[in-house]
Amino acid sequence: MKIRNIIIIILCLLMSSCLSQIQGSNSELKARESMERAAALEKAEAYHQAAQEYAMVAEHYPSTSYHKLAVWKAALLNIHPANPEINYAAALGWLRAYLKLPLSSAEKETATLYVTMMERVDDLQAELSSMVEEKNRLLEITKKQSGDIESDTKRRNELEAELAHAWDELNKMKAVDVRMHRSRVEKSVDKPAQPVQKAPETKSDKVTATPQNSQHALVKDQEFYPYMIQVSSYKSKEDSMREAMILRDKGDSVCISHARIVGKGDWYRVLVGFYRTSEEAQKAALELKNREYQHAFVVRPPFTVSLGIFSDDKKLRKLEAHLVSKGYSAYSLPGRATKNEIRLLVGAFWTEKEAETVTKDLQKEGFKPKVVRR
Repeated sequence: MKIRNIIIIILCLLMSSCLSQIQGSNSELKARESMERAAALEKAEAYHQAAQEYAMVAEHYPSTSYHKLAVWKAALLNIHPANPEINYAAALGWLRAYLKLPLSSAEKETATLYVTMMERVDDLQAELSSMVEEKNRLLEITKKQSGDIESDTKRRNELEAELAHAWDELNKMKAVDVRMHRSRVEKSVDKPAQPVQKAPETKSDKVTATPQNSQHALVKDQEFYPYMIQVSSYKSKEDSMREAMILRDKGDSVCISHARIVGKGDWYRVLVGFYRTSEEAQKAALELKNREYQHAFVVRPPFTVSLGIFSDDKKLRKLEAHLVSKGYSAYSLPGRATKNEIRLLVGAFWTEKEAETVTKDLQKEGFKPKVVRR
């Protein structure tokens, strides 16, 4: 019985060995057929299909004699320069599988060199992808900036065109102003223009007192010349002085009145003339409107600063010119009661406090100013 069992086991082993040999022979045969097809495809330069055929042999027939060559070929053909579908990742995978097989020193060294090269290529591809992304991002930024620059350039050109147009208009206005000024100068040379009102000749202001006019004479003496005409107002003191000089050159009696307006700051008003009554001032204001000062209107600033009374007209004019050169708004009015005497005044003010501020500056200049009513 024991012998029979032993014999059965031996027969089974023999049959298993025979089956393995038969299967091995079949695998070897199929692997060889696939290798021949792969070789034919490689010869025909169909490298992508050949690489797939070699990879099939490497995957399905690992126990055949063709396995090692199939792995090597699958790796090399996936990175062949003529392969239209190069696959570095697949090639690197097969090379790493190849290094796990029994290899000679030369084979191992060659495979290791390929793996190193493929890993470097993989790193370079990653860097290249990153650079492409950065390039695309920069291109988007550049495109946006180019659009902004184009828009800014267009707006700048528009502004430059507007500025050039405004400059041309300004030059035209200046030319017109120059022509008007020349015309006024020529007229003043041919026939002196009548000023709004010059300083009245120094005469006695006495009026024969009668029962009918004694009260009127008293009012006249009290108010004297309280009315003036405001022709313009400037934020800049220099602009107001320039306007005052133009009017003064035409023979008008001019002064500048400083005012600090709440919410608007400092303003410098150009005032012309001196009048006893509102009717006289209104008539003079109409004349000024006819002389291009369309916004002229009557005002009555109550205070001024007096620097004294003079009888020497030459000395008075010299002192007045000196004060004007210093930036003070100096002008003269006839004396209140004394014949041939003229008062030298500075400015016209709406409040006594404003007038006192100027007196302090004049004291530093060596004068003895005094705030008085006009």
